[in-house]
Amino acid sequence: MAIRVSALALSVVGTPAICLSEESDQGSPVAAPPPAAGKFRDPEDGQIDLSTFLAKPRAFLPIPLVITEPAVGYGGGLAGMFIRPRTKAGGEGFARPNISAVGGFATENGTNGAFGADASRWFDDRVKTLLGGGTGKINLDFYGLGLDDESLDEPVRYSLDFSLVLLQGSWRLEADSPWSLGLRYVYSNVEPRLRDEPQFPGLADGIRVEVSAPAVIVEFDSRDNLFTPTRGTLSESTLSVFSEAFGGSQDFQLFQQVLIHHWRLSENLFLGGKGELDLSFGDTPFYARPYIALRGLPALRYQGEHVAAGELELRWQFHPRFSAVGFGGGGVAWTDLDAFEREQGAVSGGVGGRYVISRLFGLHAGLDVACGPEGGAIYVVFGNSWMRP
Repeated sequence: MAIRVSALALSVVGTPAICLSEESDQGSPVAAPPPAAGKFRDPEDGQIDLSTFLAKPRAFLPIPLVITEPAVGYGGGLAGMFIRPRTKAGGEGFARPNISAVGGFATENGTNGAFGADASRWFDDRVKTLLGGGTGKINLDFYGLGLDDESLDEPVRYSLDFSLVLLQGSWRLEADSPWSLGLRYVYSNVEPRLRDEPQFPGLADGIRVEVSAPAVIVEFDSRDNLFTPTRGTLSESTLSVFSEAFGGSQDFQLFQQVLIHHWRLSENLFLGGKGELDLSFGDTPFYARPYIALRGLPALRYQGEHVAAGELELRWQFHPRFSAVGFGGGGVAWTDLDAFEREQGAVSGGVGGRYVISRLFGLHAGLDVACGPEGGAIYVVFGNSWMRP
């Protein structure tokens, strides 16, 4: 079984408190007088709740990282999240707070790393910035690196020593518009090393590769909450151009289209859907190729030059604090956009549970148990499985 932390990379908290009114949507905060309760109890229902604690200046949420992801084995780590509500924005400032995170992790197969990130909003939410970085070593199995179809099921064991920096800024076109335009810059230094004797000719080994690229982003975001949305749409279109002209050592391009929508079917029933299309062109390094990313599938197991995947999740809020989820999805990876040559696909699904750990921020957390062709996996979920800052 495998545990992967869903919001491992970009999440955090800290500043004055506000609570939800009874009329607000499940998980959608509105401004109200600050609660007068203990650090870890909700004054309205007396249940365990982190709102008062997280809303204090310099408060952070320690998140244990329990990892049993099949791709890297058992392991763990610790992350600290700092959530800084934008109090001047009222309820919107708690639904979309500023977030920072730092952490580190290690697993039994020698994978280890450290990371830091910050997602902040400025000038009355007209400008959004995203900063991130990390370094470490990842031991992974890659499939389909040979020239024949049999290589799709034959893993090639690699160690990737890496360092990564990401800078992004986006500008909302109008004050209340869901549309924004952004620019992103990514720089990564990666050294792939074979852990076994080469199985196929021409495999890279011990050659440090630099990838450097600007990207253009077009985003539409009408979600009612950043952490656990109940309605609204997120569409993000990204075109990245990796080139020697920008300091990289290989020329290739990546296009990604993500579409997420949330429906409120009834007072206590919520449906979410996610679709993703990833296209790569040019001399794309094998470790940067798209792969089918679904709960229940090992990371990088189903890679291709192009990938399309979709997933649905139904959540039943059967109690003010507790909810149950069921989910399922599938995807396909292929190497030729026209002929669909060397196509491989997979489906997965599972169930899970959530607890509202902060009504103030509309923040749910819990566990998912998923199953795919390679077996089962358990995922720690913070916010929701598709959370994006």
